[in-house]
Amino acid sequence: MTDSPIEPLDLLDTDYADILAHSSDPSFELQLVRFGVDAAEARIKTNFLTLVRQKPETPEQWATLTEAWEEACENKPTVEDFRLLAEFLWENQESVEVD
Repeated sequence: MTDSPIEPLDLLDTDYADILAHSSDPSFELQLVRFGVDAAEARIKTNFLTLVRQKPETPEQWATLTEAWEEACENKPTVEDFRLLAEFLWENQESVEVD
């Protein structure tokens, strides 16, 4: 068995544990941190990208996505923004095969 080397991430153990326990996509969030993104900013971006993958079904899900958009993009999404998301991501979701 070969252990991979420990990578210095400039994170406290508690911050690392928080990512593993609470992130919507821990491996992506850790990758952002590896690339130099601030841990708090990495959480915001990861949360937004995770939410945008699936079209919201309920008003609560739409509100959550809108809040995440505002936090990650620092502006309010427009009707055109959501139209483009639907066109490029959600309307073609069934036709994309996932391995």
